[in-house]
Amino acid sequence: MNNAFDAWQISHQDRINNFLKKKLDKKNSKNTINDAANYALLNGGKRFRALLVYAIGEINATNQNILDFIAASIEIIHAYSLTHDDLPDMDDDSLRRGLPSCHIKFGASQAILAGDGLQSLAFEFLVSPDFIIDDTKKINLISHLSKAIGINGMVFGQSLDMECSNKELDIKLLEKIQKKKTGELIHASCMMSYSISNFFDPSVEDCISKLAYLLGQLYQITDDILDGTSTSKDLGKTSGKDQKDNKATYVSIMGITKSIKIKENFYVEIKNLVKQIPGNTQTLNDLIDKIYARDY
Repeated sequence: MNNAFDAWQISHQDRINNFLKKKLDKKNSKNTINDAANYALLNGGKRFRALLVYAIGEINATNQNILDFIAASIEIIHAYSLTHDDLPDMDDDSLRRGLPSCHIKFGASQAILAGDGLQSLAFEFLVSPDFIIDDTKKINLISHLSKAIGINGMVFGQSLDMECSNKELDIKLLEKIQKKKTGELIHASCMMSYSISNFFDPSVEDCISKLAYLLGQLYQITDDILDGTSTSKDLGKTSGKDQKDNKATYVSIMGITKSIKIKENFYVEIKNLVKQIPGNTQTLNDLIDKIYARDY
């Protein structure tokens, strides 16, 4: 148990949740679409991507008031992607974070529109006049995020995932799908946070980029393993769904034992990359340990 990190994690989860709620309270009027979007965004979650923004920011002591806007934009995009992912014509999941999925509570039409609205909202945060950084940095952040989630990024991964459903895949194609579907937003979390550092170094940026993609793989392979070994109550979403839907995963292709070994290899590679990064990497190290050991 790491009490210092656990306290950091809780405080930063509270920080991003309070930031999002405060900003949304100012923006929202009372209607169905706002209720659906708020439900999708504020219904809990690990906030891992936001934590990653803060942990990368700590490397060079970046102002947390600035990081709040980046973390918020990332979490808003993540909520949009999950809302659409759960739809009947996508992954068709009725449970998200232990609660009914957005389309179960509000209907598919409102869930689609809530996802669309959340995607736009993420970019509103990045251009907000309250987000006080240089305009060229804002443009760079918008570029990072739009490329990460667009038709050559996350959406491409989702498309491939749908296209390859019920098909036999080799490990290379699976990793391509997962890199796009899961890895690009994790990569954006790291790169956006580091890009505004006052001590920016291209060689460090390259190291963080490699680390981020590997972290996406670590996160995804852990999901694959947990899907086959945990309960729906523990996961907060439907367990065993990948196997039921005949979806290719690390586990279905490589088996549990080999998947666990691959997961360990990803972890070792990531930890070696962290050692090459100058600055305060303690929190980043602790967060990586938490991701590696997670059981939900």
